[in-house]
Amino acid sequence: MIACVLLVRWADTVTTPTIALLEVAQRFSPRVAWVEPHALAIDLHGLERLFGEPRTIGEELRRALAKAGLETHVAVAPTRTAARLLAHARAGLTVVAPGAVVAALAALPIALLPCLLDDEPAGSAAGAGPRASARFYRTSPVQEIVKPRRRRGHTPMSDLLLVFRRWGLRTLGDLAALPAPDLAARLGAQGPRLQALARGEDPAPLVPLVEDERFEATLALEWPIEGLEPLSFVLSRLCDPLCQHLERRGRAASILHVELKLVTRTVWARRLELPAPMKDPRTFRTLVLLDLESNPPPAAIDAVTLRVDPTPARTLQHSLLERARPRPEQVSTLVARLSALMGTRRVGRPVLMDSHRPDAFTMESFTGEARGSGPHADHNHDDTMTRWHDGNSQPGTTRLKPSAHLVPALRRYRPPVPARVSVIDGRPAQVRATRAGVAGGAIEMMAGPWRCSGEWWASDAAWDHDEWDVALSGGTICRLSRDRLKDRWYVAGVYD
Repeated sequence: MIACVLLVRWADTVTTPTIALLEVAQRFSPRVAWVEPHALAIDLHGLERLFGEPRTIGEELRRALAKAGLETHVAVAPTRTAARLLAHARAGLTVVAPGAVVAALAALPIALLPCLLDDEPAGSAAGAGPRASARFYRTSPVQEIVKPRRRRGHTPMSDLLLVFRRWGLRTLGDLAALPAPDLAARLGAQGPRLQALARGEDPAPLVPLVEDERFEATLALEWPIEGLEPLSFVLSRLCDPLCQHLERRGRAASILHVELKLVTRTVWARRLELPAPMKDPRTFRTLVLLDLESNPPPAAIDAVTLRVDPTPARTLQHSLLERARPRPEQVSTLVARLSALMGTRRVGRPVLMDSHRPDAFTMESFTGEARGSGPHADHNHDDTMTRWHDGNSQPGTTRLKPSAHLVPALRRYRPPVPARVSVIDGRPAQVRATRAGVAGGAIEMMAGPWRCSGEWWASDAAWDHDEWDVALSGGTICRLSRDRLKDRWYVAGVYD
């Protein structure tokens, strides 16, 4: 590898030097990486056939950067570390031939070592740099370049430089000439690492910048279209190549963005959050059409754009011991059709709320995925059986014995059944349900009332109930509920 490091010294007229530096560097090589906030490393390997010798490449780089208003220190060396040290130490253009790296670095002051350490981003050995272009790259911005966190046993560089000065070390050649085992015995792992840097050795390979891929498809129409039927043909032409791109990259879509450019020069944008990562073009088209059916654009359409937020594709492992579940594409299509028919807020998965209010729940999006089991889901034995140990059985063994106390189960009515209740001295005496099949009659035994109330601070959500457990003359045991705010009675449930 032949590395070239460009260290920028820009004029006041250049407002964004990193953008100009990156654009010029990418004209010569696609393999570039930020090593400091204003220093860029370029891999020149294999460019001799296009641009000539390394010195010629360096001179061309300096001329191109000078036209952009940038004054740079250019260093060409076999390693990235050597090029960085030479760019900090010498102005203009410096070229080092292979095999002469140690000799070229020997005369440099040892005080240059902090420039290789202080600008390394935490958690990255290869370095990262600014988001310095109109295009976005998978790299850290300038403000995210921070010093590494101090680890246990890690000596600050300022203290190490003081130690080197006391040892009489003034140049990188002095440090490189020390015995490596003795240096490790005195400084630990930092000693050999600094010595390798003084010799110009790279701690990690160059990791070039990679432009973020945009998974997007746009189609400009010759004539404006209205209605969902012609739009479905346009969506088919967009979804197929978009999903093929996702398939080639091993990605899937988590969010689908739809932008419709209207004849009124406005954009009708919709955002569809998918319940699971998917890349099926027919599912994309169906979901978009169902969403636009509920939220139609106000004018004719001139152009259509589909854009997805990529995520790693799902890998499904089926089990022979579990019941087969429907595919996420089928679930998404079904939920979208039901939402278009019933309304978005009426389709989903009910989830209990953190409230004392009876039957309080909210709706969440339904994905078809298996949820975590409840606190009693691991009980494999019947609730009416209990484990016991007698003196004749072996220690550590258990048996199942019928419980002496059977616990009744309350089967709640949702919603509760309205009822007419006769009250004597403030206590219910007779029940007449308004729904066929719900028992009623005179009350022979009762327990209660149990009062529960809450959310009194919200007039539209306040609730105040009295509940009774009653035994009717026909032998049925049920639970009565009285809404104190509306003064109405309900049969809340029946005991099995």
